[in-house]
Amino acid sequence: MKQEQKNIYAPILVVEDNPDHARMIIRTLKKKSNLMNEIIHFSNGQEILDYVFKMKNEENNDQPNPILILLDVKMPIKNGFEVLEGIRAEKKCLNIPIVMLTTTANSEDVAKALKLGANDYIVKPLKYDEFTEKIEKLGYYWGVISDTKKAINDN
Repeated sequence: MKQEQKNIYAPILVVEDNPDHARMIIRTLKKKSNLMNEIIHFSNGQEILDYVFKMKNEENNDQPNPILILLDVKMPIKNGFEVLEGIRAEKKCLNIPIVMLTTTANSEDVAKALKLGANDYIVKPLKYDEFTEKIEKLGYYWGVISDTKKAINDN
């Protein structure tokens, strides 16, 4: 009997209600950034909150914190700001890097996201090539350059 091997890499959570954007982000992270992390997609804000709080409240949960959350701002049920605020209210989730993704560069939204605890704010370019390039660089940064992975895994 073949035993399923557990993924030792912390997951990346992609919260995006636009299926085309979600596919593009996931495909780019997997193919262009060579990440070995599991990528879990959520299509609305409530789904991600349910997942994070269930993960944090389960007894005997040895699953590592997500290495990164890519969070769309404009979503149904709960928007990105509500999700960000909910995740940051959970002490066990304070160290999870969260990058907000949106189609608008409204300075008030950027300031609000950073005040609520976002680590970064990326405007989605309208052109496919520009968008995939940003996601590729983001995946490379979080997968290779950032010391966040080491800090999270050491805790």
